[in-house]
Amino acid sequence: MSAPHPTNRPSNGPQDAPPPFLVGLGYDLHRLEPLAPQGPGRPLVLGSVRLDHDRGPVAHSDGDALLHAVTDALLGAIAAPDIGQLFPDTDPKHDAQDSRVFLAEALRLVHAAGYRPTNLDATVILERPKLSPHKPAIRRALADLLGLPEPRVNIKGKTHEGVDAVGEGRAVEVHAVVLLQHTPHK
Repeated sequence: MSAPHPTNRPSNGPQDAPPPFLVGLGYDLHRLEPLAPQGPGRPLVLGSVRLDHDRGPVAHSDGDALLHAVTDALLGAIAAPDIGQLFPDTDPKHDAQDSRVFLAEALRLVHAAGYRPTNLDATVILERPKLSPHKPAIRRALADLLGLPEPRVNIKGKTHEGVDAVGEGRAVEVHAVVLLQHTPHK
C-alpha cells in the first residue's frame, strides 16, 4: 500500500510544501478475561513486553493495546487507514498476530510518506497489574521498535480508581500521541 498522505503529490510551490511536523493520536481498549484454558484471555502484552497476570486481552491478534494505539497514532498522523482497516479482525491470517507486525507496516507507511517518528507519549490505564515495575522494559522496547532514543519515549501508568470496566480490572485502555518530522529526500 502506498502512503496516502497528500504530501505525496507533486508540489506546486511553497504552499504545497509538506508540513515539517505531523501529530497522530491513537487509542485502544481491550476487555480482560481469565487466561486460557479457564477463559478466552490471551497473555497480557503491552509494548511487546509480556506481563505476568491471571487475566489477558480478548482479541483477534495478540491484543497488545499499547502497540495498537501507537500504530493507530502513526497511521492517523499521515491520514492512512486505521489499524482495523489495514488488519481486519475478519482476516484469519491476523489470528494471534504479533502486533509488532502492525507497527512495522505503519512505520513503513510513515517512512514512505517522507516522515519519521520523533517522540511518543502514551498513557496506559490498567487497574492491575501495576505498570511501574514494567515501564523501563516497555520504554526500551518501544524505543527500539520506533528507532528512537529512550528519552523520546514516555509511558505513563494510570488507574480508573475502581470506576467502570477499566477500574474494575476488566479492561485495559491506552492513549498514544506521536510526533512525526518530515525527512526531505536527499
